[in-house]
Amino acid sequence: MILSGADVRQYIKFGGLSFSPELTDDQFQQNGVDLILQSVNCDLLAAGTFTLGTTAEYVKMPNDLMAFVQLRSTWARKGIMLPPTVVDAGFEGNITLEIAVFGTQRLPVGQRFAHLIFAKLCSPSEPYAGKYQGQTGITHARQEKA
Repeated sequence: MILSGADVRQYIKFGGLSFSPELTDDQFQQNGVDLILQSVNCDLLAAGTFTLGTTAEYVKMPNDLMAFVQLRSTWARKGIMLPPTVVDAGFEGNITLEIAVFGTQRLPVGQRFAHLIFAKLCSPSEPYAGKYQGQTGITHARQEKA
């Protein structure tokens, strides 16, 4: 089940989902929430460039929700792409965004950039305990442990 913006508000109020800083009213959408691009490795990108960015929001997910990270369509229409990314149940941290640019583009730091679409799990999962738990800021790929 995909949550509406109103459902997300209820999860924030009662269900263990939290954002820091708190979301503003304009970040709540019909089927999720928008997140703000806080910083990127490189502000002005040429066509064919890849960089990492991070959200301003630090999210704490409950064990019965996961989320899909999508680019807001405004930025996709300007030649920016984000690969599919999942925020696991029980994850907490800033969300690192993998950004590809297909035209010369200044990235919109400080603006709503990504969209989270929340899905309710059929049953609670074990909390995320992966290598990116608790990440803050831009987090580069971490090597798998042998």
